[in-house]
Amino acid sequence: MTDTTQRAVIIWLSGAAAASIRDLPEVQARRAAFIELDPAPISSPQAHYYQAFSGRLPETFGFFDTLLPHNYAISEETTGRGAPPRLLPDLLRTVGWTVAFEEVPGAKLVESIEQWAAANTASPACLIVKCAATDVDADMIGRALSLAEKAVGETGLLALFSEAHPAPVERFVNVNNFLADMGIIERDERSNQVNWQNSLAYYAGHGQIWVNLLGRDAQGAVHPQDEYEEVRETLVKALPAKLRDEDGAVVIERVYRKEELYSGDYLFCAPDLVVVFAPGYAPSPHSTRLEFDEATFSTPAAGTTVEAGAHPSQLSGFLLAAAPSLLAGVSPSEHAALTAIVPTLLHALGVEYVDLDGSAVAELFAPSYLETHPIRSGAQSQELSEEDEELIIGHLRDLGYV
Repeated sequence: MTDTTQRAVIIWLSGAAAASIRDLPEVQARRAAFIELDPAPISSPQAHYYQAFSGRLPETFGFFDTLLPHNYAISEETTGRGAPPRLLPDLLRTVGWTVAFEEVPGAKLVESIEQWAAANTASPACLIVKCAATDVDADMIGRALSLAEKAVGETGLLALFSEAHPAPVERFVNVNNFLADMGIIERDERSNQVNWQNSLAYYAGHGQIWVNLLGRDAQGAVHPQDEYEEVRETLVKALPAKLRDEDGAVVIERVYRKEELYSGDYLFCAPDLVVVFAPGYAPSPHSTRLEFDEATFSTPAAGTTVEAGAHPSQLSGFLLAAAPSLLAGVSPSEHAALTAIVPTLLHALGVEYVDLDGSAVAELFAPSYLETHPIRSGAQSQELSEEDEELIIGHLRDLGYV
């Protein structure tokens, strides 16, 4: 840690949109460094939480989506296959910081900062307080920032961030309806049930497409290797080109093969393909559960928003931060990854980090600080311990791969 930055207050306004916060006079007056942050596909609230508060992509512990298919039914999970990653409070405590982390109603935000400032004499010390953006108003935010600024002093760190905010939806899309129209999914004309032995792939969750693979799925129809790759190639090309709205608008921006987005120990349990919807579109509630709608497209009620499945840029979080190490008022036009929050805050505090999936945003820092504190990659080591190897082999055995 640095010799000067010994105190920090970090306010987490969950669900806040950057525009609504940046326009506040109390925020503009402080001329903090600012950057918008996009989550990685697949977007869901739990994934946003881990990216923002651990600096890790959920793939690092086998977590890709809260909605998981099993024998063609969907269950909801909030943890991965491995141990959850360490969060920001843990990373600071590891290097000697005293950290208080509180989740409070908005009405308690100011009180939490007051109590911490009055009671905490430890050095170095950090308060992280989280509340819902819908629970606070401009006056509360202004008072909280004023108290926090006084508590940390001129040499401390004051930060405010949001992991994501709800996005407006113009049209819901049911990809399974479209796959049935294409003949990728075969449905019995009488019962309307899926004939899985003659179905090649299906959509589930907030952006997952699974190939109905022999040896993995209960009634698999697609042979591994060549046939598997042929099905994936067809869907990668066909979905963005063929799935169009009634006015011809693009509905799916891109379909990724899992290897294009993910790597690491848990790649084997990632969805075969990942769908990124164009802005304004999102998966229908029925489609996330591997169900069908009356039609591929439906129009939600005016004002409908979602926190999962929309285009990552529509869900953007942000980081506002002021400290001696940061440039006042800087605001890069390019968005960074949501995983940049933790390494940026750690770097501003002079704390070295490893095993993170993001790096500190260099554009936010004073050049003089970067000269003495160069940003290093937080990439994890690719070497596996014997225990890690045994864990992965056990997972593969459980799934029938070995």
